[in-house]
Amino acid sequence: MIDQTLTAGRWLALPLLCLGLAGCGSSSSSSGGSTALNMLMFQSTKPPVPDQLPKEEDRNDTVCPEVIIADGGAAIRAQAGQDSSGLRYQVSITNVARECTPTGNGGFRLKVGVEGRVLLGPAGSPGSYGATLGTTVTRGTTTVARRSSRVGGTIPSGQSGVDFSFVEDGIVVPAGKGDVEIIVGLGQGGAAAPARHRRR
Repeated sequence: MIDQTLTAGRWLALPLLCLGLAGCGSSSSSSGGSTALNMLMFQSTKPPVPDQLPKEEDRNDTVCPEVIIADGGAAIRAQAGQDSSGLRYQVSITNVARECTPTGNGGFRLKVGVEGRVLLGPAGSPGSYGATLGTTVTRGTTTVARRSSRVGGTIPSGQSGVDFSFVEDGIVVPAGKGDVEIIVGLGQGGAAAPARHRRR
């Protein structure tokens, strides 16, 4: 089991369930995560190996927090009817990753990566589909960053789904008191709002 409290510069890729849609591609379950996400996050097909990470004395006691998927934010569905036969498409998160680079005195620069998949349902047809990915970073009771970005992809004729990858970069978490939480979630609009969230 991967330690969920990882020091600065380490990465984490978490596979999620496909939420009941037949034909969903399986997420990576290895510690290496997804090749596409690794390329975006680390400019390499593989994450940094341990001896390339900051040495213990250089880490400034920075802890890189785990990524939390907001309750209800792992996937969104568009329906044309009430039952499963009316499902047009589903957008879901399949992997997440993060990287923390110390900036001194307990602060750090944060990069958050999300990989997902768009799947057609029985009532769907080829086309472009997407959702709003919200990223919220808090330290204690203070919101450090709240960002929204559009993610998704175009499903061509003859295919049932397409993968996507996205990296939110340039988030600076200042030094301070309180635990840092990184929360991501999908929605039709707006940022992640984790009224009740569970750790993955």
